Amino acid sequence: MAAASQGADPRGREERGMRPAAVPEGFTAALAALDAVPVVLFCLSSIVLGRRIASPLFVVGSVVAFAGGAGKVAWKALLALARRDVPFLARQMRYVMPLGFALMAAGAVMRLDALAGVLASLVRPPAVVALAGWAGCMVAMSYMAAHNRQDVARDNWAEEVVNTVGQAALLLALLL
Repeated sequence: MAAASQGADPRGREERGMRPAAVPEGFTAALAALDAVPVVLFCLSSIVLGRRIASPLFVVGSVVAFAGGAGKVAWKALLALARRDVPFLARQMRYVMPLGFALMAAGAVMRLDALAGVLASLVRPPAVVALAGWAGCMVAMSYMAAHNRQDVARDNWAEEVVNTVGQAALLLALLL
């Protein structure tokens, strides 16, 4: 019965990772490199926000969320360069990143005065346009997380392009 259920996930969402023996086609060094770009952009945005919010809990959350993204980057790099699948690196992100985001949110809420200043700067033109672009990309990322296959390179390329555009838009909004 367990063997029959292993192939029952047509969307490839089994633990949002893959079976240890399966290394999909199309996971290239270029895809692994692109996967790192939104993680770096997120890190830069977190530094900007962390300096403005000045909350140690926000900084800890940023580091935790960054670690989740870095783990996923490491997974794709191992797939592309060593043709080795380490499913834990793919799966950890769904636990580590939300924990990091929750800590970031708690840290920001503890500094409502600073958060209000950040939000005020984000809703003014032209920052609000970049912020809307980021929000649209994050909605698209949520859709893709529910519908795309983790083991299909084409789906990964689409996700990484949207995530890169979104993270760049957030950083731009914060810098304007």
